[in-house]
Amino acid sequence: MFSKYVNYIIVIVISVLLALSLYMAGLQPWLVFTIIMIFTFVLTMGYPFYIIYKSRNLKLINRYLTNHRSKPIFGYAYALAHGTDEEVITSLQRVLKAYANAEVQQVYKANLYFHQKEWRNLVEFSKTMEDPAYRNYYSGIGYTMNNNLERASECLAKLGTPWMVHSLKGIIAAKQKKREVFEKEMAMATKQAVGMQRHVLHYTLKRVAERTFSTKEV
Repeated sequence: MFSKYVNYIIVIVISVLLALSLYMAGLQPWLVFTIIMIFTFVLTMGYPFYIIYKSRNLKLINRYLTNHRSKPIFGYAYALAHGTDEEVITSLQRVLKAYANAEVQQVYKANLYFHQKEWRNLVEFSKTMEDPAYRNYYSGIGYTMNNNLERASECLAKLGTPWMVHSLKGIIAAKQKKREVFEKEMAMATKQAVGMQRHVLHYTLKRVAERTFSTKEV
C-alpha cells in the first residue's frame, strides 16, 4: 500500500517540475497544461495498461500485482506466485463472486476446477465455453488430468494460440513424467504470453512442476 502512495507522490512531483520547466521555457499556459495532462495520463493509465497487457518482465508484473493484490483478479495472480493451493482456490472464488462478466466467469471457473483437481467437472464445464480455443484448451487439460492422453491430443490438434499449444503440451509432458520436454514447453509457453497472462501461465506451470517433479527449481 505504501508503494502506491509513493508512486502517486513521484508522479505529482515530476508533473510539477515538468510544468515549471515548460513554463520557464516560454510555452503558453494552455500548452503546458495540455502536455502535463497527457504526461499524467500516460503515467497513471498507460503504464499500468502496459504492465498488465504488454510487459514481458515477470518481476515488474509481480511488483505491480503485489501492490494491487486487494483487487480479486490481481489477488489470484499474486496467490499463484506467493500463496498456498488453498489461497489460490480462495482467490478464484473471490473473482467469481466479484465479476459477472461471462468470459471472466468461464475462464476463472475452469481455472478453479483445475486447481481443485476436479478433472470431470473441468471437462464437462469446458464443453459449455463459447470460445473454441478455451474450450479445447481446458478440455485438453481435463483429459490429461484423467490420463486420457488420446483425447487430450485431439484437443491439442485443434489449438492455434501459441501459448495454449505449448502450455497443454507441457501439461501432457508432466503427466508422462517427461521433465525435459515439460521444461522446454513451459519456457515456450511463457515466451509466447505477455502481461498478466505471462505471469499466470508461468506460475501455474511452475506449480504443475512442483507437484509432478517434487522440486521448486523449475
